[in-house]
Amino acid sequence: MSSLLHLKKQEQQIMPLFGGAFVENKPIPFPERGKTQAYSNLFYWAHLEAGETAEFPLHPHEGFEIMTFVFKGSVEHFDTASKVYTPLNAGAVQLIQAGSGVSHSERIIKGTKLFQIWFDPDFSKSMKKDATYRDYQVDEFEAKRVDGVESLFYLKEKGPIDYQTQGIEIKKLKFSTGKYTERLESEYIYSCYLLDGMMKIDNQEIQKDDFLVFSETQSLKIEVSEMAELFVIKSPAEVSYKRFIERY
Repeated sequence: MSSLLHLKKQEQQIMPLFGGAFVENKPIPFPERGKTQAYSNLFYWAHLEAGETAEFPLHPHEGFEIMTFVFKGSVEHFDTASKVYTPLNAGAVQLIQAGSGVSHSERIIKGTKLFQIWFDPDFSKSMKKDATYRDYQVDEFEAKRVDGVESLFYLKEKGPIDYQTQGIEIKKLKFSTGKYTERLESEYIYSCYLLDGMMKIDNQEIQKDDFLVFSETQSLKIEVSEMAELFVIKSPAEVSYKRFIERY
């Protein structure tokens, strides 16, 4: 039996930061005591828009695998592993494997739009590893166009990113006007964020910044009346290790 969660932007956690310089809407916010929206091996997901340039000061991370996807603008990143400021421009992906511990800061430039997503890679293993940091440019990712759909594959088996989190794949789909069928695997969860445009999925209207989670689903009927861009994460319905939210 298929299952769907649909969160419109106004139903997500919306948080202004640094006096409103940044605004984040969070499809998966940080867990609160006694309550969590984390699932599979996704722990946290934020969409940030920068109205002004501002900086997250130096702060620590451990264990998590943290990915930043820059869709517009740029970010300048510093951490105690690389010890330099590194620019990250539109189309690029930043990967921090926090391991046994790392501190970093991020200067986000006015006009930037990005995702930051935290994955739980199995703390019993990740906490025993040294922290690492790497950037990936957009031309490193496989791209293809088939039957009106442009696909950009960020994470996949044998892709450029050497990631630790079990069973995840990430892609961005750009649809031209038309009708499509997207095949899914029922043993996985599909988490989708509409970056741009409008569409209908199984006759349900989806607006820009809507967030959807599909589980126990084998296919989706998609209807696009104008160009639309969908960000998709595939993750396992069952995780074979004890997750952070279960351990702590």
